[in-house]
Amino acid sequence: MATSIFKEYFKGYEILGEIGRGNARVLKARHLGSGALVAIKHFAFNTDADTLRRFQRESEIMKSIQHDHIVKIVDVHLDAELPYIVMQLIEGGDVRRLLKDRGTLEVDTVIQLAQHMTDALDAIHAKGVVHRDIKPENIMYRRLPNGELHFLLTDFGIAKLREQTNTVTGSSMLTYEYASPEQFSHARTVSTPTDYYSLGVVLYECLTGAVPFDYNDEDLLWHINRVIECPIPEVVLPDNRFPPPSLLQLLHGLLAKQAVHRLSNTEHVRQLLQKAALENAQSRYVKPVSVGKTKKVTQVLANTKVPAAVAGNKKEIVFTILGVLLFSAFMMGMWAVFPHKEDPQPGDDNAAAVLPVDSVAVASVNRKSLPAHNNKSLITPAVHETPAEISSVANAGTPQTDAGVSLQNGMYYDDFSDDVDSIWEIGKDENSVFKFSHGKYIIKGLTDSLTYHATVKFDLNIERNFSVSASATQWGNEPDEAYGINFCGNTDTDAYYVYYITSNGYYSVGSMTNGDWQPIINWTHTANIHPNSEMNTLSIEKRNNSIFFYINDKVENVLPFTGGYGNCFGMRVDGAQTVAFDQLIVKGSRQ
Repeated sequence: MATSIFKEYFKGYEILGEIGRGNARVLKARHLGSGALVAIKHFAFNTDADTLRRFQRESEIMKSIQHDHIVKIVDVHLDAELPYIVMQLIEGGDVRRLLKDRGTLEVDTVIQLAQHMTDALDAIHAKGVVHRDIKPENIMYRRLPNGELHFLLTDFGIAKLREQTNTVTGSSMLTYEYASPEQFSHARTVSTPTDYYSLGVVLYECLTGAVPFDYNDEDLLWHINRVIECPIPEVVLPDNRFPPPSLLQLLHGLLAKQAVHRLSNTEHVRQLLQKAALENAQSRYVKPVSVGKTKKVTQVLANTKVPAAVAGNKKEIVFTILGVLLFSAFMMGMWAVFPHKEDPQPGDDNAAAVLPVDSVAVASVNRKSLPAHNNKSLITPAVHETPAEISSVANAGTPQTDAGVSLQNGMYYDDFSDDVDSIWEIGKDENSVFKFSHGKYIIKGLTDSLTYHATVKFDLNIERNFSVSASATQWGNEPDEAYGINFCGNTDTDAYYVYYITSNGYYSVGSMTNGDWQPIINWTHTANIHPNSEMNTLSIEKRNNSIFFYINDKVENVLPFTGGYGNCFGMRVDGAQTVAFDQLIVKGSRQ
């Protein structure tokens, strides 16, 4: 393939062949002086001289970066008659070739790819360079002697040059399937979070075999609207396998619609990847197998220590609420005491579309302003009407026959301002106080060894998508004591799921059946809990086969949903402390 014209254009190199072509042509070459094999990428951009000079300067910065997961730039000649870049030659290929050959990649390979790309992004972002075009074609790989794949990032800043070209030619060079929402809406101000969004799309494709939003050449506006507004489709692996929960959490964070809410902290990304690698190695989160009509249970880690706030065989105090309102309204509410939570159940493809927390339209949800010291507002995920089907709900004993509290237009909202017709019981004894005060529902525990909760049955189907959210403030100086939400429970059998937090910055999820506590997520530290006496909002969102756990609108964890004990939800307080609940929102569907 070597010709005199190539010798004229690429002086000092012998052209050995063509590696590939797309937006640019890539040639395999040998440096005549050193004999080193290189790759030459040459472009035919119709752009102005100033833009080329700016990109030349950025490329010079890239030449200074020597990193194991970045394809080295050897030389840059953007001022030549045929602009070109000389790069390190990677013989293996790119991730697009891997996907064409395999369809999807194994979870451990995806985790390794993510780790390598996170390291690469950390290196270029530290130099002030934003890649802007992360996609499978721009991630190279080579196979190491031990058989592992070594991934390298290439094509730095090319997308920026293409965007500049767009202003000259009027045609877009964005790779639409991998572009972030802000690349469509604020293209000139994109920053490092854009690269993490595109990496999230690549990881999603490697796991599922498809991008979240495929681009149809005939309808760009529809594609842009989906990228900006629509939640990502459920992550479905081949053979109905479940990805590690931490990997799901990572994807959710990387693919956040708003750049300010997107996961782009490299240390946080690395921590989630380390957890995902451990979870995958232990094969803890495998789709549960049902035996006949028996209860499906998520596997849990054995021999985990439970903090004093939750551990032990605590005595339960139960308050039963029997309220029958004429013409169909509210029914039974029940007070119980210990936390319980069992894992949820797998779902089906006919799932409701549920907006992620960061993309809920303000006009579509009820909002309640929080105190002046915390100017945030509670936004719970909007649950739409078309529901997701899952497998049979856990059968924890005697079935509950009452329909439960009605959801008006699919939602129950209580700001505890009406204490006359409330479904929530009030009372006082030597161990506890339950009361309304100044628009809050207060649970005060007086005995350290007890746990207290107010739980009510709601007329919703947990086989469909649902969400529950509670805002609460701990009063007093008991930062180690836990409080939170009961969900998917059964008051007849004292079986519940519990989502706990503590004021000193920890959260946990577990199940309690007749006093038997089983942790599902052990106590984990998070920076998202507001300390001291500030308000915190806990939210749980079941979306298709997964259940998401939020603290103050930030996703903390994701688990596969494998069923529940029932459709009872409520508030829980452990030990000798006082917690004031500001509001409770439950969303769901009967059908």
